Amino acid sequence: MNSALLLHLRVASSRCLRVTFNNGGGIVSTKFLGRSSRPAISIAASRSKSNHAFPRAANDIAISPSSASPTDISPSRSSKFVQWDGLANGKTPNLTHARSFPIIGSAIPQLSGIPKNNLLTNAYDFWIGMRNQYGEFYTFGSIMAGNPNDIYRTSYIINDPREFVKIIRAGGKFPSSVLENLWVNIRWAEMRGFHTREGIHGRGEEWRRIRTFLQTDLLHPDSARGYLPGIIHSAGLASKGAQAAAILQSSEEENGALNSYLDRCAFDMFSSMMLGIYTETADETTRTDPENERFVKGAVQGLGTAIEMIFSPYELIVGKILKCETSKMKHCFEGFDAAWAIARDKIESFIERKERGELSENEQVSYLSRALDRQKEEGSNVTVREVMELAFLSMFAAVDTTSSVLSWNLLHIARSPDVQEKLFQEISASVETVGHGKITAEVLSKSNAPYLHALIRETHRLTPTRPIAINKTVDIDNLEVHGRKMQRGDVVLLESYSQGMNSDLVENPEEFRPERWLRDAVEARKGSPSEIIDHPFLATPFSQGARKCPGSRVATNEIKVLLSQLVLDWKISSPITELENVRYQQQATIEVKLPCLQFEPRLQPK
Repeated sequence: MNSALLLHLRVASSRCLRVTFNNGGGIVSTKFLGRSSRPAISIAASRSKSNHAFPRAANDIAISPSSASPTDISPSRSSKFVQWDGLANGKTPNLTHARSFPIIGSAIPQLSGIPKNNLLTNAYDFWIGMRNQYGEFYTFGSIMAGNPNDIYRTSYIINDPREFVKIIRAGGKFPSSVLENLWVNIRWAEMRGFHTREGIHGRGEEWRRIRTFLQTDLLHPDSARGYLPGIIHSAGLASKGAQAAAILQSSEEENGALNSYLDRCAFDMFSSMMLGIYTETADETTRTDPENERFVKGAVQGLGTAIEMIFSPYELIVGKILKCETSKMKHCFEGFDAAWAIARDKIESFIERKERGELSENEQVSYLSRALDRQKEEGSNVTVREVMELAFLSMFAAVDTTSSVLSWNLLHIARSPDVQEKLFQEISASVETVGHGKITAEVLSKSNAPYLHALIRETHRLTPTRPIAINKTVDIDNLEVHGRKMQRGDVVLLESYSQGMNSDLVENPEEFRPERWLRDAVEARKGSPSEIIDHPFLATPFSQGARKCPGSRVATNEIKVLLSQLVLDWKISSPITELENVRYQQQATIEVKLPCLQFEPRLQPK
């Protein structure tokens, strides 16, 4: 069957059909491959019905490549916004459609007419280009996040978080998650016999069982706060390695040394929480277990390659549908396997030492120790093997995701001396008056460090690590979103980047100004269209609802702690100050390729 499908694809791709449609608003002639029944219609027909592969309302619009060339609507950050009905004027946006094709969706711009920006290397311009071309409510075929039961991979994109609240509330007992789309990770877990595969990547009672166990001692604010002393200590050790990493990168001995440094920082801080140990991989001048560094490299290699594969039509067809092992899949699984082998040995050793009563005081209060205690309680429905898998998967996911948020914050601090000085003054004062000379939970609270919180929020607005903030599947029929009735199984994505770059909602959106998020500024926006940017669904990259990232509070604490420690220890500068000169790439999330930053030691008070 797989061979027959491959033959069909080859035959179909060799045919180019020209079909002319008369849709009542003008005749459009278009080329397309295969046997897609999705015609393109001109913008002149924007209020007319047209033939389409799925039911459409009378006000639906399809945008043709001929009427809006993708080279004309892929702006740089400074390009003018095309204003549509929606957030700025309070009107209900019309639903528009990008052209989509079987299996590959809208992935090929030359066919679909979507912006030609590469989603892996130019995601920010891509999403603004999509909004400029299709508005604030549209469909396109997403090979990563589209409806898996729809051959066109249809996704509905909305910009209004208030409408997305309806979808979250209608999520039902077993809500959906973007993790269901990570077919590469699922394939690896299947091949390695992971017991928690359905609990992590699926829905139903199995998900609820695993999720309930995982988030205990992790997601509650008090639980996350309890891990802060270890995270703070790890960050203090990690900060000492910043200058060495910068020197290594500037000497060109290691390309991307600063990004690797932040990967290790994230690993060190999370290890203090998960295992109760100080791994000290971030500082190149200190000795550390080389297995820790191998774990970090394996995690980055595995997750980064998996995301590349998920965005690739070739990998979708050859790797997922035909179930062939591609070179990328082999490279990806090598990273997964290396990390799992190292983590398994560490966790098994931890369990053995716990049984012998040999754990240190820090290890005894770690997440893993508490999880093992819960596993032994009467009525527990989780096995030791599952605890091991959950510990590994948490450590694995925590490296690349947290470090990408850290990298963007660090860049903005380095390229904005005035912002950096304000942050330094705030943290220094809070440490002296509240922390008695040390970073503490109280020092980093929003009441004592409002500028720190505002800076992190501004970084997320200007350079979010996940422009698609939330990905959900509609769980009920006839759920009304923007006046259109969604059906059970429809996939809806909240695109959260373009709102923050809309000049009708944000003054001078290309500027990095943390002051936008201080209390007075937020109060001043209330009652105006700009108030929408303060919606909680736009505030973080951790999703929302019952499938929100269980490690979100720990990750947020890690970000606040390390940024504060770095600014206290170093005066940081960047040779690049304009964002248009900065390169970035989609890894597990969008990660900036840090330039050669300079770290000058600050004079410590006597």
